Amino acid sequence: MTTVTNQEYSRLLKLATTSSICLAGVLLVSKLIIWLMSNSLTILASMTDSMMDLFSSLINYLAVRYASQPPDSDHNYGHAKAESIAGLAQSIFIAASSIFVLGTSINRLINPSAISHEMAGIVVTIFSLFLTIVVVLIQTYVISKTRSDIIMADRLHCQSDIFSNLAILLSLVLSFYGYYYADIVFAIIISIYIFYGVIAIGRKSLNVLLDRKLPDDVVSDIVDIINGTEGILGYHDLRTRRVGNVFFIQVHVTMDGNQLLFDAHDIASRVKHDILSKYAQSDVIIHMDPVQVLPEQ
Repeated sequence: MTTVTNQEYSRLLKLATTSSICLAGVLLVSKLIIWLMSNSLTILASMTDSMMDLFSSLINYLAVRYASQPPDSDHNYGHAKAESIAGLAQSIFIAASSIFVLGTSINRLINPSAISHEMAGIVVTIFSLFLTIVVVLIQTYVISKTRSDIIMADRLHCQSDIFSNLAILLSLVLSFYGYYYADIVFAIIISIYIFYGVIAIGRKSLNVLLDRKLPDDVVSDIVDIINGTEGILGYHDLRTRRVGNVFFIQVHVTMDGNQLLFDAHDIASRVKHDILSKYAQSDVIIHMDPVQVLPEQ
């Protein structure tokens, strides 16, 4: 990764997030017009996805700005959980939208009706594909310079939009040649796909808000570091959680109570240093518990 200044880092992230917001806004307006003209369910599903993209981008932008604020006297652990609150709100909104599209699709199955202006829908979908690919290229460039997790996640979503638009394009082409049920089938598939994504967003947000422990492999690494440090006799009450990109780690370690406090503190510092060497984005607290060690006979 190329090293960039803080100012350049902020500029690149602003470029990527602004392009995402502009993309969602332009596509939402164009798809709304085509949906009103064609009555296509796939366009409705795609428009709903663009509406969610715009809503999510705006909420994320505001939430990230707030979450990036440093800890203060009222929020000693910072403001990073604002991102999870925003994510949970988004998941509820997206779930409602996907259920609406699914319900509309089922109603169309019961009361079928032909769509119109398929060619206009095809043109808009191709336009959507082009803009999405341009934004993905911008995001890829920004990631190569910053390795930003936020932009990586946004690019992943845009890449999934490319495949979604290809499915929409196929359904519109089939509808143009008289296969009207293709519109309904692809709308149902897209709504289910959107709802599936909601589950992942909601679960991740709830895990953070409910202080779920760190992944097992991370906890295992922490335990190995503790057990591998000379002078540590054992540990207990290991507690971990994640807020934003920060790992919060607290643990009690047992040491020889006969040694000097200075030596005990040096051992605890080595444990903290080794954890931070592997997981730099961590807040580590080591509690030192003395135990009586009998001299060897």
